[in-house]
Amino acid sequence: MRNNLISACAFLSLAACGPMVVTDQPTSSSRCLSLTEPGSSSLTASLPSRVSWLFRVDTCSGEPVAALSATQFEIYEDGKKVSAYESQQRVAPKGERFRLYSVVLLDLSGSMLRSGDFGQLQVAAAKYLETALSAGGDGHRVSLMTFDGREQPQVLVPFTSNLATLKAGLDSLSQTECSVSSDCAGFSDRRTCAGWRCVDDSTNLNGAVVNTLSTLDTELSRSEVPWRDGAVVVFTDGTDQAARLSSETALSAVRNSKQHVFSIGLGGEVDVEVLQGIGKDGYWPVAKAEQLTPAFTEIAARVSGLANRFYVLEYCSPKRNGTHTLKIVGTVETEREGRLTGSLSGQFDATGFSSGCAL
Repeated sequence: MRNNLISACAFLSLAACGPMVVTDQPTSSSRCLSLTEPGSSSLTASLPSRVSWLFRVDTCSGEPVAALSATQFEIYEDGKKVSAYESQQRVAPKGERFRLYSVVLLDLSGSMLRSGDFGQLQVAAAKYLETALSAGGDGHRVSLMTFDGREQPQVLVPFTSNLATLKAGLDSLSQTECSVSSDCAGFSDRRTCAGWRCVDDSTNLNGAVVNTLSTLDTELSRSEVPWRDGAVVVFTDGTDQAARLSSETALSAVRNSKQHVFSIGLGGEVDVEVLQGIGKDGYWPVAKAEQLTPAFTEIAARVSGLANRFYVLEYCSPKRNGTHTLKIVGTVETEREGRLTGSLSGQFDATGFSSGCAL
């Protein structure tokens, strides 16, 4: 059974020139919106009078909310509503403030390459790339990685937002490397021919998951943007055979990771319990290779939603001096829960503000 999955949310940013204190508004009902900051100092103000706030929006029951417009937010300064027309209110691009990094980790062990299903996997992975990069906004970077029985997963394409580069990496997997296993003598760590590629026939699923999470952590730690998030999509058609690391080690790494992890298992030889644990944000059991594309497409929508739940809301403040309380109220109509509202409050310093603000 597929786990409940993450859907999209929203993100906002405001600029400030002075000390400020930001507090989330408490909620008393599950039928509401939750507006939260991704970290400290996301409310900012800059001359001549621009105020920006970066935040995300979820329902109070935990469902992210995406694709909101500036008209769905109301701005209050010191308890008085600020006109959206007079303040030039807008939802601004968030690429310089927030970035999502996702890894597609593909099983290329001997069983997968000999099954005849690899062509369907390529098509499905390409669809993931198209969907994720088109729907993920201006702040999504994707990397392609593969694994077989070797100790380390292989980086096929480093993190990039270039769809053509990623698709070229996928296409390169079809290049012929061997016709018989003796052709693989030149590869010190790949000794077996599996169809057209020299591979280590075994499956190091556990090691690949652990090492990929570590790779993603490293990429996020050196990102130049102040707020970022990460996701891993794991595909396999079997169970760990290499026994380099235990399943419990892999599951512990997933549980302790801050990153989102989704998993897809093809066929009847997968360990469903392990893949459900690995896919803590969603697991897709797929009986036939023809069903891979819908699974990858659905996950792509979920992953891109991680970026789309964040918003940067900007406006030109009419204040010209002093510290003021800012409150943002969001409203959305949902099919399941009806009209939902929520708010976020904080303070900004308007010292030195003047006319001439333009967004």
